[in-house]
Amino acid sequence: MKKLISITLRLLLAAAGIGYIVFTLSWQDRVVIPEGYTFADGTVADQEMTLRVSSEEPDGWWTLLTHGGSDRVRVHIPTDEMTADQPRFKPGIVSMLRSSDTRLLLFGLALILPVFPIQAFRWWLLMRCRGMQVPYTRAIRLTMVGLFFNFCMPGMTGGDVIKAYYAAKGSGARGIAVMSVIFDRITGLLGLILLAGIAGLVMLAQGGPDPDVRGLVSTVTLLIWLGFAGALITPIFYFSRHVRSAIRLDRLFAKLGPEHILVRIDEAASAYRDHKRVIFTAVLISLPVHICQALATTLAGYALGMDLPVELMLTVLPVVFLAGSVPLTYQGLGVMEALVVAMLLPSPLADANQLVSMLVMIRLFLVAYALIGAVMMLRGDIHLFPQVHEDGIDTESMSDDASANA
Repeated sequence: MKKLISITLRLLLAAAGIGYIVFTLSWQDRVVIPEGYTFADGTVADQEMTLRVSSEEPDGWWTLLTHGGSDRVRVHIPTDEMTADQPRFKPGIVSMLRSSDTRLLLFGLALILPVFPIQAFRWWLLMRCRGMQVPYTRAIRLTMVGLFFNFCMPGMTGGDVIKAYYAAKGSGARGIAVMSVIFDRITGLLGLILLAGIAGLVMLAQGGPDPDVRGLVSTVTLLIWLGFAGALITPIFYFSRHVRSAIRLDRLFAKLGPEHILVRIDEAASAYRDHKRVIFTAVLISLPVHICQALATTLAGYALGMDLPVELMLTVLPVVFLAGSVPLTYQGLGVMEALVVAMLLPSPLADANQLVSMLVMIRLFLVAYALIGAVMMLRGDIHLFPQVHEDGIDTESMSDDASANA
């Protein structure tokens, strides 16, 4: 019963997310009429209004629908320099995608490519420092398979479950294997927070952005650094022998027994206390991963006509990706869109269509690479360690020998 309720709630959340995207997007072309604008028939707009496009005429003249489509007005939209007192064309989602810059989209797709080898290398380091001797190529293979499963489970962390399962199976050290995946995720999130904090400080130091969003950047940057400080302080206290002794944590674990799941997780996590350099390296390695992903997303926005500065995007997008990583809806649908619209829509340099479509595009980029993981999964042999039957036969070695003899 609980499982059914959980599945139902997730489906409802996913439906709500998809519904939010559908209703946020503007599917038809529109024109924003500024307050005080004089129409061709001599009437004056008493307030800013957004009207649907009926038809486009030669020499910059457009026919627009008013009063729910019952009336029509003609306006002139200059094709050269625009000013605030002139009508502004806002393309619908279909027109925007049709006129998107294909070169920028392909460049954004290419920027995602380095992400996965770097992620695999980060995980590989975290396993090797704990004595798990794993070929780097296998780490890449399972990373790509995990990417595929990110699109099969809620949130953006479903692949971690698959990685942990296949890393632990046959390893003889399940706690270490699972904890390596958890620490891989933790260092990745710390890198994401660090990137947003650095980008925010750089942007504020340069005197930007414009006053409309400067307050937002200041607030977000402050919260990011407070969160990063908390993320650093918490493990320091948890792993401190003095603190553990003071709160009698070790005594509690001793009562639970060495085979208790909490004790085994604690031992696996505490072991990373002696590998601070590796943890620090893993966080730094995460920076280029998130830079590539944020830049690819920004390029998708530029391809769709967005004009927000890169520094602002590097500050806001990590926060959006963090929200999407929470397993509430499928791929963070609705959650990421609502957040990016709330944070960036006050700027006149982007509209809701561009912001929402930008996030859809980055998901499509990831889907393209997830297909590689699907192929690897179909080929089989995605375990990190050789799988041995109960009779002691190494099935992986037999498979390799058979392939060699063939």
